[in-house]
Amino acid sequence: ISALVLVFFISLRRFFANIVYFFLVQLFYRNKNDVDDIKVIFIENIKKPVGFLLIVYAISLCLTIATYPAPLSVNLSNFFHIVYAVLIAWLILRMLDGYGVVLVSKLAQKSGKKEVVNLIIKILYFVIIIIALLYILAQLGFNISAIIASLGIGGLAVALAAKDIIANFFASILLLFDNSFNQGDWVEVSGIEGTVVETGLRKTTIRTFDNCLVFLPNSTIMGANIKNWSKRRMGRHVRMYLGVGYDATPEKLEQCVKDLREFLHTSDLVAHDEDSALKYGDHTTKYRQNLVSINDLEGYKNACYVALSEFADSSINIELYFYTKEIGGKDFREARQSLMLEFMRIIEKNGLTFAFPSRSIYIENLPPLDLQAKAIK
Repeated sequence: ISALVLVFFISLRRFFANIVYFFLVQLFYRNKNDVDDIKVIFIENIKKPVGFLLIVYAISLCLTIATYPAPLSVNLSNFFHIVYAVLIAWLILRMLDGYGVVLVSKLAQKSGKKEVVNLIIKILYFVIIIIALLYILAQLGFNISAIIASLGIGGLAVALAAKDIIANFFASILLLFDNSFNQGDWVEVSGIEGTVVETGLRKTTIRTFDNCLVFLPNSTIMGANIKNWSKRRMGRHVRMYLGVGYDATPEKLEQCVKDLREFLHTSDLVAHDEDSALKYGDHTTKYRQNLVSINDLEGYKNACYVALSEFADSSINIELYFYTKEIGGKDFREARQSLMLEFMRIIEKNGLTFAFPSRSIYIENLPPLDLQAKAIK
């Protein structure tokens, strides 16, 4: 009978995993499309711990049947309780791994706050492990109340030893709720520039553009200046100088500046005055503009001007100051290239040429021509 019970429970491993999955789907998901997304991941993640739980339960049941009517010994019973605690903790952690990944993805689509969910999942990991350890210690005969009380006595020593860990933990919470950056943002912190991979309990991970993974303590980030390039909604700054030759006439220069200005003010690639937070914001934006500079708050820039800037050594410089609508790396570079090519056409159309560095040398006293001829020979 014991052997049959053991074989029966082993054969039901995947069946019980599907039952757990079904109840969680009914509890958390109403969209049928989401169910297909998580089924394979979830079942594979919990199949092993559920299987081991069933095997251990089957073994304990077999031993109970074998020793009936006498109960299991205290030591053996405690052993099974410890194994149950380990396996249940493992099951919950695996559920968080499988279920949490999809949950983060779904919440990120709605709110963009996947860092908060990631942090909550990490805290849950920690809490589950602590609870499992306390339960195991209780089964081994330790006085849990005394252990918890002793934490108050040694609290000062622990706090001093773990002050950096505590500082980093609270810094991670402040960073998440301060909204300084999100996962995937392009940031520059303490001389490190790259994309935010993850904000953890102790550190923030940044992937640099040369594909190096950098780990920064959260407390360091809290005390550092943070540049977040991803906070721009519209308007990436371009400032360039077009140097034309000194053979240009004032009339040609004036017309060229006029044409450049007209082109920038009409180009679809350039942000204009109407491209503002009031145009693209929600219904509350117009009320908030009386409290803050709404364009600066939301990340909209649209200044644009063209003017002669200086008489340089080899050129007369025309300054162009504007913002492109595109802010992404690839799109921005393509937009800037298209604009630069059009600038060249406008310069050429107005009969001007780009200047290049040159130097004129004037000799006050030349030797006689016969001496010059002899020097050449």
